[in-house]
Amino acid sequence: MPHTDAKTALARALRDALTTTPLSKVTVSGLTRAAGVTRQAFYYHFSDIRDLTVWVFKREVGNQVAAHSTYDEWSDGLLAMLVWMQSHPEETRSVLSSLGMEEFQIFLYKQLHSVMEPVVDELSQDLRVTEGDRVFIADHFTLCMLGHVCQWLASGMSSDPYILTERISRILDGQVLHALTIFTQKPTMTSARA
Repeated sequence: MPHTDAKTALARALRDALTTTPLSKVTVSGLTRAAGVTRQAFYYHFSDIRDLTVWVFKREVGNQVAAHSTYDEWSDGLLAMLVWMQSHPEETRSVLSSLGMEEFQIFLYKQLHSVMEPVVDELSQDLRVTEGDRVFIADHFTLCMLGHVCQWLASGMSSDPYILTERISRILDGQVLHALTIFTQKPTMTSARA
């Protein structure tokens, strides 16, 4: 079985196992049996079940966001990510525990930035915004979303992801264009002070 097929089969076996078994009770032997791969294949790709869980989480969440990384659909990408995490709380908590908050935030930042970039790109097409200012604005609004998502995670993912996404969308509506316009009127100085 090719390497990517073994990884995919193990990921599918994990997803299937989690429908009936808590993550703490999932075993390598059960996963390899269900996936039709050897223990050697498992350990070739993953150091343990948590490592597999992190890989599956990153792939699943990344796919949810990537499917909606356009100007018109960015909020659908954010919502899909939140719904997936809320629907898979044990996996989300396990990944957060395995990665640690810093690495988890770096991962989420990359996902959210891929949602925000098309928005900034679309709105800045007809504006004379420097590349540095455009990047800063995308980073700023990405960090705003990240803060909301991290707070949502810290509060146990208990609030409705639909409401959170709608609120974030309402706040951002018009604000990204407003920020780009401000930076068009007065670009950031590019040279250091003498």
